[in-house]
Amino acid sequence: MKNKILSAGVLAMTFVIAGNACAASKNIDSDIGNQAKQQAQQQSQDMSETGDQNQNQNQVQNQNQTQNQGEANQIQNNEQEGTQSQNKSGSVVAEQRRSKVANAVQEMLQVAERNGGIGQQVRTIAQTQNQNQEKLEASLQKVQSRSELVKFFVGPNYGEINSAKKILEQNREQINQLNQVKNQLASQGDQQQLMEQIQTLEQASLEIENSLGTAQKGFSLFGWMFRLFAR
Repeated sequence: MKNKILSAGVLAMTFVIAGNACAASKNIDSDIGNQAKQQAQQQSQDMSETGDQNQNQNQVQNQNQTQNQGEANQIQNNEQEGTQSQNKSGSVVAEQRRSKVANAVQEMLQVAERNGGIGQQVRTIAQTQNQNQEKLEASLQKVQSRSELVKFFVGPNYGEINSAKKILEQNREQINQLNQVKNQLASQGDQQQLMEQIQTLEQASLEIENSLGTAQKGFSLFGWMFRLFAR
């Protein structure tokens, strides 16, 4: 009988211990599950925050890139507009100068027609001056169209500058001839008319010469070398 009671007691204690162990196991599993769930939630939150940070960084980078690109485009547009404006201004001045020289040539031809033999010399010079002016304007346009970057490395267009200088020298010689011819004209009116056209030619040549001088200003890395080989 005692053995049965003892066995029953042991069995009861075994059930109690097993029950407590099972409950403890459930509690541990629950705690582990809760911790895993919290860790998963924290990881998810961290990933979300990281994603938001990356997104914000990307947005800032995109905004900076857009702003920088916009500023670069604006600077480029301003440079292009400045160059176009400068070229347009130079073209207007060149056209006005051509017009003045062409009018002077027409006046000189009228003087030539009224003065017989000596007028032939005036006519030849007038025609040459008209041709030279076209050549000078073409050379000057090429010189002025060279970009600042190219000028920095190789200097201005010395070939066109030297060509223009030769034409300017020819113009000066012919203007000296016109001054001599002027004094041989019988009519004071023709002398006065020719003198006025000579002044127009001198002014046009001076403007070209000043523009060429301006184009040669500034520093260049290898300009001295290209100048030696320019013809």
